[in-house]
Amino acid sequence: MPFIPDSTPTPDHGADTAVLLEHEPFYQVVLHNDDHNTMEWVIECLWRVFGHSEALAVKIMLEAHRCGRAIAEVEAESDARKHTDQLIAAGLSVTLEKL
Repeated sequence: MPFIPDSTPTPDHGADTAVLLEHEPFYQVVLHNDDHNTMEWVIECLWRVFGHSEALAVKIMLEAHRCGRAIAEVEAESDARKHTDQLIAAGLSVTLEKL
C-alpha cells in the first residue's frame, strides 16, 4: 500500500508565537604561531580541514605568524571541536574559544 501523507492542515499559531530553536554554541578555532610547522604545511592543513581557499589559508597563516594567533574559523561547537582535533593531530597549535 503506498504512503499517503496526512492531509490534516497544520494549526495557525498566529504571528505572536515565537518558534524556539536550540542551536549549538559557537566557537572560534584559533590557530597559534609555532616554531616547528612550515608555512606551507599550515596552509595545507587549513585547506584540508576547513576547505579554505589558498588565499584565505595564506591570510590566516600570515596573521598567526605575525600576531601570534589568528581565527581560523567560527562554527558550531561540534564542528569546531572536530576540526580542532584534526588540526592538533596534524601537529598545529590550536585552541577553542567559546563566543
